[in-house]
Amino acid sequence: MMAFSHHGEKLRLREFVQGDAADIQRLHADSRVRALLPDEQPLHEAPWAEAFTACLSGFYRRHPGLGIWRCDVPLDDATGQFAGWFSLMPMQASPGIEVGMGDAELGSRLRPEYWGSGISLSGGEVLLRHAFETLALGTVWGICHPDNRGARVCLEALGFTPRGRSFYEGQPSDFHALDAATWSAVRTLSRRERLRQTRRAAPAPAPPSS
Repeated sequence: MMAFSHHGEKLRLREFVQGDAADIQRLHADSRVRALLPDEQPLHEAPWAEAFTACLSGFYRRHPGLGIWRCDVPLDDATGQFAGWFSLMPMQASPGIEVGMGDAELGSRLRPEYWGSGISLSGGEVLLRHAFETLALGTVWGICHPDNRGARVCLEALGFTPRGRSFYEGQPSDFHALDAATWSAVRTLSRRERLRQTRRAAPAPAPPSS
């Protein structure tokens, strides 16, 4: 499988390379970005950012079609501005959450100036098409901190349904899922229509499993 990339009018996605470590470091240097992250990697420190990009190079080769991609917002045909990243990574099992073999987790981290801009939804739609139409995955998951209302609304607008609360990287997190059949049914709907359908189907919240 060829390396995944996307070159669109709203955003561009490509694999990270070693020269991108400084941008990763600057992204995580903002305390607002780190505030509700599910992991504790200190990527705002240069050695960690450099090691992270080095590890990604091997990951792309070991897991074709999956990964973490640099996101740039086009300024013109030749240049773009670093906005953050989008990811589609292997989903890990969590207590009380049924995860299928080969399921993946959708994620994003954006610079604060792009929060609420619609970039998170556009990037999510790009990766969902890739996940279901190219990789033929069965289910994609979205996980967020319980206090991260923006991430929760974004996932619902993409068509995800809440599946409960459990522990992720040692802290309570809200789990959402979107399967291939549902994506096929909702992919042509507007984001507002998807949001309405998701909220009608949402189960009552449950406490975290221990």
